[in-house]
Amino acid sequence: MRKIVGMGYEYKILSGPIKSGISFGNDLKVFYFIMACVISVSLIQNIYAQTTTEQVSLSGDLQNNPTAQDILDKIERSKKMIEKLQAKNFETLERQKELEEKRTEALIYLNDDLKKWEDLWGHYTFDKMVERALENSPAKFTDTIYDHPLKFTASKINAGRAALYNVVENGGGPEEARDAFVNAAQITKSEMISANALYNVLAGNAYYNQQILFDSDGQFNLNLFGDKLHKYYLDYRTNPGYLLANPKDTSSWNDLSETDPDTHCRDDYVLIYREHAEDYVCVTEYTAEMWQRHGMGSPVDKKIQTIPNELTRIQMNHDRISEKVLGINLKIQKAHEDYEAQIDKMEKKHDFLFVELEEKQKEEKIVLHKLNTDEISVENFSTQITDIREKYSAVEKNMIKEKFQILDIMEKSLKNNLDVLISKYEHDSEIKINWNTEQNTYGVTMRI
Repeated sequence: MRKIVGMGYEYKILSGPIKSGISFGNDLKVFYFIMACVISVSLIQNIYAQTTTEQVSLSGDLQNNPTAQDILDKIERSKKMIEKLQAKNFETLERQKELEEKRTEALIYLNDDLKKWEDLWGHYTFDKMVERALENSPAKFTDTIYDHPLKFTASKINAGRAALYNVVENGGGPEEARDAFVNAAQITKSEMISANALYNVLAGNAYYNQQILFDSDGQFNLNLFGDKLHKYYLDYRTNPGYLLANPKDTSSWNDLSETDPDTHCRDDYVLIYREHAEDYVCVTEYTAEMWQRHGMGSPVDKKIQTIPNELTRIQMNHDRISEKVLGINLKIQKAHEDYEAQIDKMEKKHDFLFVELEEKQKEEKIVLHKLNTDEISVENFSTQITDIREKYSAVEKNMIKEKFQILDIMEKSLKNNLDVLISKYEHDSEIKINWNTEQNTYGVTMRI
């Protein structure tokens, strides 16, 4: 047996007879044929690529060799198998290509349909509605989002869209994106109330100094802030609503004292020029603000600042809480002032009673005079003086006792009134209630 090494393969050639009965011996032609067949089988793809148009055939003695015939048959079967596999792969690739083309075509149709749909219904979208609403509105060129209701709503929707896109870009799912949109775009009750108040102020439908008296939930405390509203409508003759509705009521129009343009009004009053009467009068700042807003008059000395510059919801909320704190502290102060007034009244009352008591004690002088004129005896004098002093001593003790009882009642009443007032705000998250040990009373501050 001999070993032949080539092309990375090792072959063994038998010198003796093969089981089939064919002896190769030193027949180099058979050896070369076997080598070609083995290499062809091992590199079948390359062979197929080179023999797709060629037919492998036998010649000479190999035509009658069964082994060679068998090898040749296997080569042909392998070629046919590879052809089928490549044909199948080609069909798959063709189907995928056709599918991709159909997908591309369907996507084009879908985009065309979507564009037609957007063109058809785009007029009714919220963005288009905002665009139409702001077309001829001064709010179109302002930076604030509170001078038009739709601008505030649009800001919330845009915030929701931004939150949604952020989730999608970071690989979030549809449910997470939807939740992000809802959380960013939702409008709370307090936001709606404050935005509404801001819009009314900026649009001239409400007074800023009145709007900040409302609480965050839109409630108005008449007991606490009613006196502030009275400043606006203290006199119906200064109420623009009444004057504009009753233009023929000349007495109300002309009832205010006329003056000249060089007049200096007293504190808290403003000199204003009245358009309808073409004269000058002194009115409160609140009346001047109303007349200026309604175009009924113009302040002479200064411009009435009705709205803070660059008003924002944060500033309005801060001013609203400040007014609340001021109002509560004024209420506490008023409770103490009422208490002090009651004490003063009681002191004066008892002082008057003590004066009367001193007057009645003059009875002792009368008894003493009777003694000096011998109208009564010494024993009778002592008895009468003792009776007088015991009577008025008991009266004085009762008056002092009554005074302390009244003081105790008033102190308890003061404490109860303060407790009731503070109890209304003990759960208010916007303010902080403190106890002032020096003044022995409550104090309220903003919760920062």
